[in-house]
Amino acid sequence: MSDKDSAGKVVIQPADLRASAGIVKSLGEELGAPVQNAVNTSTTASGQLTGWSIAGGLGQLGSGWAKPLGALRQRLADTASNLNANADAHAHNDQAVAGGWAAQQAAK
Repeated sequence: MSDKDSAGKVVIQPADLRASAGIVKSLGEELGAPVQNAVNTSTTASGQLTGWSIAGGLGQLGSGWAKPLGALRQRLADTASNLNANADAHAHNDQAVAGGWAAQQAAK
C-alpha cells in the first residue's frame, strides 16, 4: 500500500488506498449472505427441534452471532469509507502542494 522513495520516506499512493478500500468493501458485502444464511439456518433448526435439549443452543448460536457479525460488516464498510476519504485527502494535499510549487516557480 505504501512504498519508500529513494530517501527512505514512506510514499502513500491514493490509488493504492482506493484499491484497498474496494477490497475491504467487497469483503464486507460478500460476508453478508453467508452470515444471514447461518443465522437463518440455526434459527430454523432451533424451531424444528423444539423439545430437544439442543434447540435452545441453536437458537442462541444464531442470535448470539448475528450482532457481532453485523458489527464486523459495519466495521469493514467504515474502513472502506475511511480509506477512500484518506485517498481523497492525500490527492487534495498533493494537488495543493503542486499548485504551491507552480505558483512559486511562476513568480521567479
